[in-house]
Amino acid sequence: MKIPQQIDTVSISRAANAAHYEYMATIRRRIDEIPLESEIWKRATEEFRQAFEIEDKAFKQYRASDHTTAIRDADAERDRQYSSLRDAIKAFAKFPIAETAQQAEPLMKVIRNYKIDTSENYMKESGNIENMLQDLLQYSTQLRKLGLDTLANQLRESNNTVRQLLASRNDERTARVMGELKTARAATDNAYAAVVFYTNAYAAMNPDRREAADLVKRIAEDLDYFRRYAMAPAHRKKEDEPTPNPTNNEDVVSITDGHADAAADSNFDDITRP
Repeated sequence: MKIPQQIDTVSISRAANAAHYEYMATIRRRIDEIPLESEIWKRATEEFRQAFEIEDKAFKQYRASDHTTAIRDADAERDRQYSSLRDAIKAFAKFPIAETAQQAEPLMKVIRNYKIDTSENYMKESGNIENMLQDLLQYSTQLRKLGLDTLANQLRESNNTVRQLLASRNDERTARVMGELKTARAATDNAYAAVVFYTNAYAAMNPDRREAADLVKRIAEDLDYFRRYAMAPAHRKKEDEPTPNPTNNEDVVSITDGHADAAADSNFDDITRP
């Protein structure tokens, strides 16, 4: 007799918040789409729905305080201004008129000393740009003669905007909000484990029931997609928090909370900042 397919019992408790939410939202859709005729399964799935509803509310509260879009937009504007200022100074430093090149020389030295990387994390870039500007604005005469004083001041304003947004986000991410989300996630994990257990049990005891095989197959595919893509190392720009390092053989999701809100099935491309 062929053994029916089973859903792997993989812990995803260490997944990033958005990735965890996406996966659990997918599981909720699966159990709504393919119900099984089992009272204990129905009780398990109802408990899962209730647990996920609490996680949904906690996650939305968490994301509401995230300022993700505002920070990303302000950072993009800051990066454009920095790149323009840097490139203009480089161009003036190579200008064929000696007097102009001499005006740019001390400015170019500051640019070289800091080597700002616009792909580094928000807080580090903010600090580096602030320190660079302090040094750069000591040469206010040169900046003014080259017509770069306005751009330098705009860059300082944009940098202050990013720093203020980061501070506001950190202030709003209170221990209470994080604690509520952590508790809600743990409850959803427990309820999910029960759903997997009773789904596997029903499929094993009823190998001829097509709906059981279909549900197992769909969840197994979702889990496989999640493990292959959400758990793969993510190449991402600017991350405020380090990726968790695995200390054993557990599966670890090495992505941050990001661009993907609740979206289409199996959409775990989660690269927004926590």
